[in-house]
Amino acid sequence: MEELDEDRLSSLPKIVLHRILSRLPEEDAARTSALSKAWLDTWYTFPILSFTASKFMEMSPEQPMEYSERMRKTLGFCNYVKRSILRFRDQNLAIKEFKLKMNSSNLRRISKDVDIWLKLACECGVEVIEYNQMVSVGYIGPRRYHVLPICVIEAKSITKLVLKGYIKIDPTFMNHSIKFTSLRVLSLLDVLLGDQHAINHLISFCPLIESITLSCCVIGSGDGTKEKLKSLSISGLQKLKSVEAIGIQDVSFNAPSLETLCYSPIYFYAQLKIDFDSCRNLKELSMWSITSTFFTDKWFLEQFPKFPFVESLKLRYCKMSERINISSVRLKVLELSHCSNLKEVNIDAPNLLSCEYRGDGASEPTISFLRNSSQLEVNIHLNLWHLDLCNLWEFVQNIKPNNVLTSLSLRIHCPSNVAALDTVALQISSLPPSIKHLDVDCVSQNIDCVSENKHWFLSVVNILLSCCCPANISFSVHSHSKEFIE
Repeated sequence: MEELDEDRLSSLPKIVLHRILSRLPEEDAARTSALSKAWLDTWYTFPILSFTASKFMEMSPEQPMEYSERMRKTLGFCNYVKRSILRFRDQNLAIKEFKLKMNSSNLRRISKDVDIWLKLACECGVEVIEYNQMVSVGYIGPRRYHVLPICVIEAKSITKLVLKGYIKIDPTFMNHSIKFTSLRVLSLLDVLLGDQHAINHLISFCPLIESITLSCCVIGSGDGTKEKLKSLSISGLQKLKSVEAIGIQDVSFNAPSLETLCYSPIYFYAQLKIDFDSCRNLKELSMWSITSTFFTDKWFLEQFPKFPFVESLKLRYCKMSERINISSVRLKVLELSHCSNLKEVNIDAPNLLSCEYRGDGASEPTISFLRNSSQLEVNIHLNLWHLDLCNLWEFVQNIKPNNVLTSLSLRIHCPSNVAALDTVALQISSLPPSIKHLDVDCVSQNIDCVSENKHWFLSVVNILLSCCCPANISFSVHSHSKEFIE
């Protein structure tokens, strides 16, 4: 019966079998080739080619490989990749996706081979290229960049291009005819660019682009020095839906079709220039590491209403004014994580479903929901010193109304000579709110000393249960042991 079922499966159209393989993890998909001759043929014609040098060569940082053995395995990997691509070209088969993960320490020896592979893939009408040029952990030596071959820039069939790591886009290529007329997704991470205008020039030839990701890209100069990409200006892209810009100082987006925007300057601390006022159709806005006071109460009152369709707002590690008022009828998800200066948050969002707050200490801010949905869930994550627990009751009471609080997660840092907390001074004037989950993680340099201090544990439990009435408690004193109390 099992053989009959296998025959029925093998007799399905090859396009269906390819779809099945595409849903499997890469290693499991490869194993299907051993099932039968039909599955072997299916695997040989599977149009998603994925090659990872470290897996093929079984490289391990713990066990350095002898030079001769490394060369033998490198040659074997190169032959395997080339044979796989030539099989498609010789049978006039299209390659849908070509994924390559390399190690830059081997780049000097096989850079020409990589050029040939990419050229062959482009000749086979490849639609997706994902090329990752990694650096081994602990590698000491010159950082070599692989210059992206011009065949990729000129490929009309590519709809998605992902480049990551030590890859260089040569500025002279920009003088050639860029033919990304089908490109919809462009992702560049840690890539070396020719100049500050290279990105703007590149995306200007992508009329169908829908998603752009630029993360920590650098600019090269003639003397070999490198600097961070300082500015990005995007306009005139009618199909653009999503932008993620990381590690860029000044950004300007004139894209009325934009729905998702994620931005962080990371290592730029000077005054930023952020302009996305024209993006009126934004649905998701994420900002992090904004060290200048960009998100003020004035911004929320005057600028935030310009984005009437925002459903998700996530602000992380942003410097803010002490008091902010957030008002939106469309907002469904709100996250405020480690936002400095914040003392008071007033939220008028009747359709809000999820609110997450992360911070240090337990003294501020006060969080008030002026109008809220009956489905609203508020999750609080606090990083505390053990003495901050004495302020926890007041913090919880400053979440209004109390019944919206769903879960409370506490990471408590304890000194080795921890003493029991004074619970007598704790004044309880109202009933604590009922919540679903309470997670407590105690961290100490001498965790055994803390875990054996029953008086300290008793005082902590008393304080926690005076602040909230949880249905479930998770209490951990080290990372490999948890107790659950129902």
